[in-house]
Amino acid sequence: MGCGTVRARVPAVLLGIVALAVLVRVAFVLTLEDDLYWPDPHYYDEIAWRIVSGERAGDAVLRGPLQAFVMVVPYALAGHSYRAAYLFQALLGGLIPYLVFLIARRLRGSKVGLVAATIACLYPYYVYNAGALYDTQTTTILLLLVVYLALVSREAPRLPVSAAQGCALGLLALSRSIAVTLVPVAVLWTFRGERRALHAALVLALAVATVLPWTVRNHMVTGEFIPISVGGGREFLYGNSPDATATSQSRVGIPEDLRGLPREIGYAGADRMYLARGLEYVKQDPARAVRLYFAKLANLYRFYPTPQTQNRFTTDRSAWISILSYGPMFLLGLVGIVLERRRWNRYAPLLATLVTFTLVYPVFTTNVRYRLPLDGLLMVFCAVALARIASRVSPRAARWFSLPGGAENAFGGGVGCART
Repeated sequence: MGCGTVRARVPAVLLGIVALAVLVRVAFVLTLEDDLYWPDPHYYDEIAWRIVSGERAGDAVLRGPLQAFVMVVPYALAGHSYRAAYLFQALLGGLIPYLVFLIARRLRGSKVGLVAATIACLYPYYVYNAGALYDTQTTTILLLLVVYLALVSREAPRLPVSAAQGCALGLLALSRSIAVTLVPVAVLWTFRGERRALHAALVLALAVATVLPWTVRNHMVTGEFIPISVGGGREFLYGNSPDATATSQSRVGIPEDLRGLPREIGYAGADRMYLARGLEYVKQDPARAVRLYFAKLANLYRFYPTPQTQNRFTTDRSAWISILSYGPMFLLGLVGIVLERRRWNRYAPLLATLVTFTLVYPVFTTNVRYRLPLDGLLMVFCAVALARIASRVSPRAARWFSLPGGAENAFGGGVGCART
């Protein structure tokens, strides 16, 4: 098969993968009742419907607001229908395999990109997220977009790309506020020499500018300085309480003497008090805090979730689906990272993102759901591992993937074709 023929077929195959992703997600959400299955989506639902109804969004500072804004779209079109929100999320879910493809293609060519996109298309967690109405899918899409734009910028720095990266980074923080820890990392991976200083400054400026209107709004509503949301202090307290375990999260509760603080001193003031109490716990037993940190780290990457609430999705069958899908992908992802060790510089945005979130989350609390946006990056390494292993085993696979040496596809947008 000629290089031109292969190149011509890639868009059609990719379109088929994206279409399949949407169909699978639509089929899943159509099995759901017109209801909310988990506690957190009630928060976003209330804010979204208030906005559509022309009311004030309320305080709305307990979580990042972006998921509520996403839900405004289906509510504005179809009324207060959870099913409409699920279907809208199913449509957005098609962006995940597309973005995974773009990232993998940048690094290792279109064929590896198609493998990675196929994994993202059928990944059970990502299918399920379309019907969860958490912020997880929105965060996943934006995180993949930030990483892709970073790869494009590293190859050929252009101000519009850096501007888009900064805006996407700001939206990511508005989706999940812990993403603010990625902002300085993104500035560092953009800044390489004097010619890149302007691009790094632009990324930082537009990330801040994207978040700033919400910060101003929070101050006007609460009278406090709350850049995105509160909760960091509370989660730190939960994660370091004497009763905390790797999986306890909010089940440890707020100490009795700290309850009611938000009403007394405001959200931000209460969160600072929670943080101070958590630091007291750490100082009292630093060794335990260290052990707990590593236990929470392991919990972040565990092969099956430990949900705090139960419904028809929290079954042994669901746990086995998680083990049999995430498990091999995670292990092959680690293999891919090792196999690509000589090219880590090219993977800097992926690796920096994985490391940043992996190190920061266990300081607070961890949950499998928090890790899911990172799985899209692991899929890229998984696809690379599959391609490299197949290429070593089969000469035909080696010709198909064109990976030996691989330099021609390190940042190339085209299909790697075997040399004759």
